[in-house]
Amino acid sequence: QEEEYPPRDDFSDADQLRVGNDGIFMLAFFMAFIFNWIGFCLSFCITNTIAGRYGAICGFGLSLIKWILIVRFSDYFTGYFNGQYWLWWIFLVLGLLLFCRGFVNYLKVRNMSESMAAAHRTRFFFLY
Repeated sequence: QEEEYPPRDDFSDADQLRVGNDGIFMLAFFMAFIFNWIGFCLSFCITNTIAGRYGAICGFGLSLIKWILIVRFSDYFTGYFNGQYWLWWIFLVLGLLLFCRGFVNYLKVRNMSESMAAAHRTRFFFLY
């Protein structure tokens, strides 16, 4: 039995995702930030919006920064770096890049969708 709406082959999975809203972004962000790896995996896999996916990436980047700073400046974890501070800087920059990538890409997609919606509305009003 054929489906009523067959999937299109000319779009990738990223094109078929919905944009979402700021609430979903913040929910996925805090879930990934508070629950670290588990929160990232859950929020990235459960959400089907671009806002949820980028919120999870953004929250995981900030969570990575949080844990690197905790390990680096805590008295309990004294032997983890053993003078290899270049490793600390690599993970710190990686977390910062993940945080910035998630935040900036979500803003780009949100602004692009809003401008496309406004252009579609203007074209609609112009035709009628």
